[in-house]
Amino acid sequence: MRSAIGKGLSQLSIFASASFLIAFITNSAWSDTVVPQIMLTDDVVERVESLRTTDAAVASDYKALLAVAESYLNRPTIVEALRTSETDLQNGFVGFDQKPVERLTTLGMAWRLTGDKRYADRTKLELLQLSDLETWHPEHFLGLSRVTLAVALGYSWISETLDEDEHAVIRSALINKALNEATKVYELDKAYFDKGWVVPQRWMHPTPVPSSLPDGTATADITWPVASFNWNIICNSGMIVASLAISEAEPELATQIIESAQTSLRNGFAMFAPDGAWPEGPMYGALSGRDAAIAITSLETVLGHDFDLSKTDGMVNFGDYLTHATGPTGMLFNYGDSDTNTDLVALTWLASHFNRPDYNLRVADSKPSSHIALDLIWRQNSKAMPVDGRQRSFWFGGLGLVTMRTAWDDRQSTYVGFKAGPLRSHHNNLDAGTFVLEADGVRWAVDLGIGNYHLPGYFTDKRFDYYRTATIGQNTLTFNSANQQTTGRAQIEEFGQFPDFTFAVADLSEPYALPVGAVRRGIALIEGNRVLVQDEIKGGHSEPVSWTMHTDAQIQIDGQTAILRKDGKELLARILSPPEGRFTLRSADPCKTPYDSNCADQNPNTGVSRLMIDLGVQNADTLQTIAVRFESIKSETDKTIIPLSEWRLQATLSKPDPSE
Repeated sequence: MRSAIGKGLSQLSIFASASFLIAFITNSAWSDTVVPQIMLTDDVVERVESLRTTDAAVASDYKALLAVAESYLNRPTIVEALRTSETDLQNGFVGFDQKPVERLTTLGMAWRLTGDKRYADRTKLELLQLSDLETWHPEHFLGLSRVTLAVALGYSWISETLDEDEHAVIRSALINKALNEATKVYELDKAYFDKGWVVPQRWMHPTPVPSSLPDGTATADITWPVASFNWNIICNSGMIVASLAISEAEPELATQIIESAQTSLRNGFAMFAPDGAWPEGPMYGALSGRDAAIAITSLETVLGHDFDLSKTDGMVNFGDYLTHATGPTGMLFNYGDSDTNTDLVALTWLASHFNRPDYNLRVADSKPSSHIALDLIWRQNSKAMPVDGRQRSFWFGGLGLVTMRTAWDDRQSTYVGFKAGPLRSHHNNLDAGTFVLEADGVRWAVDLGIGNYHLPGYFTDKRFDYYRTATIGQNTLTFNSANQQTTGRAQIEEFGQFPDFTFAVADLSEPYALPVGAVRRGIALIEGNRVLVQDEIKGGHSEPVSWTMHTDAQIQIDGQTAILRKDGKELLARILSPPEGRFTLRSADPCKTPYDSNCADQNPNTGVSRLMIDLGVQNADTLQTIAVRFESIKSETDKTIIPLSEWRLQATLSKPDPSE
């Protein structure tokens, strides 16, 4: 049941600004003990109870939620765990490994679904202990935001079990430890539009002031409202939900925060444009999408509208990005600071909100969501999902990202992820031209993924002194081991989907500071299971070039061929060009490369090798072609090399174009 203020606010859903809500709120009767039902409404509870008897996916989530909730009853509370950990309480707020949102939403929903008072009592204990902390550490605002979101949702979901004093304690914590701190940041960042950055003397928290203030995590604790990366969405979402939770008792403060947050969110939501591909990589994209969905659902359930935030350009396509960035093995195409796995609960919301049930068709071996309560809230009837019709390849033009696969719902299918795109975004690497490759249930070409955030200057330009973020640490070309240019943008110039021949061609010249057309890479998926990586380099460069692919497979090299073995499977890599090209094998240990800055603290990349081709400087008038084909060892194929400029023509002449 929607609260009295929620009912009133829904009448004003036609307005695009929260300021229109003030007049109604301040003239309404308010209560210190009435809390709006945020996300988990009575209607949602009834729907979950109904679907669990007819829908296997909902029934499975329901059972899992109660099992996890039961396990929390026998574990230390969040605060107890933080106080007994090796790190102090303040540092515990930086990453917040205790997962407060997952815990309090699981316990709170278990109470709402079963009426078992044990779950409500434990949620209350967690809420009161967190509220009793002296501070939620605004100097680590990302951690503060996670605590704020957890407390606000838990508070809403068990509010009817609290007495007046308990309401006052929790509400006071949300106001004083979170919303008032957010107000300071929103006000401070108004200076950003005049100066372009926040002046050091106005730094608000007792923490050392950096000598310089670059964009990125170094200043994110006070610049997140004006930033365009994941912090913006995570922090604003926490403040929106907290504002809704206290809106009956403190309507003016709630309105003020929601006004600031929904305006600020548009900076973060701009990352979805133009087509849903997330520049920070799929891990941070999934986390940002999850919190974006929380903010939108919370606004809709209380206010009756979301300020048109869900109409942001690209958001409707974000599910395409998450699904296509996931390979047949369930591993992500983990470019940038991404891991190979993450929670994809955002897909459940995207499927329901945009009527895209195909988003719920997860690949084999996808891990279940750790946000079981959110999954249940957003879950639609899985029996209504279509099975066919999903594209096997996709081009995200804004990011210059292409994925190709031979089949869905088959862990053994072949998959390629290929990235061109801009190089200047938060969490990005100098990786134009990089790729990952899966076949027979194995990821053969791996992206090293997330680096060590504690390395000096990791979120400044020093970031590219480290192996995992430098060009040498990517599956692409390097010239004399040098980095690509941070300001460079690689373009996908050709993308074709033909029977037995899907391909993409990228111009990589700009990242290498070379003229347009000087360096081009094409990747093709041929006849179902063969993959060709072909590079063309025009003469005139003055440095030797190296072709690199990182792999954690065992490798046996024989001149122009290499046999990769992993998990009982084998893959053949064959050099088709140049005739003099030979495979070599090198270590991926940063300490054994030119990118050995603070190498003892860099990830040693244990078990990973670099399969490489090293070539010298060619004559100025020579076109240098490097072509490597990956295929089954049993394959018998020719070695014909077709120039990249003729790929589409060759495919058109040999096979009918399905689009015609």
